Amino acid sequence: MIENGGNPNTTIRISSIATAIARDREIDLPEEEVRTRFFERLDARMDQTGPDEKLIGLLKGFAQRGFRMGIVTFVRKPRIRRRLDVWKLKEYFASVITPDDVADFKPSPRPFLRAMEELHVLPDECFVVGDEPVDMIGGKEAGAKTIGLPQGFFSGQELEKAGADRILSSLELLQTMVYE
Repeated sequence: MIENGGNPNTTIRISSIATAIARDREIDLPEEEVRTRFFERLDARMDQTGPDEKLIGLLKGFAQRGFRMGIVTFVRKPRIRRRLDVWKLKEYFASVITPDDVADFKPSPRPFLRAMEELHVLPDECFVVGDEPVDMIGGKEAGAKTIGLPQGFFSGQELEKAGADRILSSLELLQTMVYE
């Protein structure tokens, strides 16, 4: 069983969930091997799916309007770079910050500030969009406006409690909100 100690401000790593499931099913493999196999399967599945046309259209629209976009993610640098390359999304993200770049990671403001620096934007000129409380906390502490997108493990209420300025029920609504 995976628990985050009842603290919505912590991140539950998906690889920890895979390891716990293997343990619960009494699969006797070293934890690192479980993680490796999990990520191999996850990557293969993600390679087959990719982003939908709505997301690509949203990114194209932002790029055409001159928005500079970045990613702050727990995914390690080689995996996220590969993912962006396979999905043909590299051109949209001028900054990709991972734990490989900044030791003090989410909910610290440091990775968000690093992305802003690379994008040449001031905190009050940008939005941090995320689906975890650590995104809201780090983005807010970095001085950005925060937008919660409750499509992961956390609810809108949890994201709001963590400091989201706005909650969106769908990524498609981001365009309308940002262009206001």
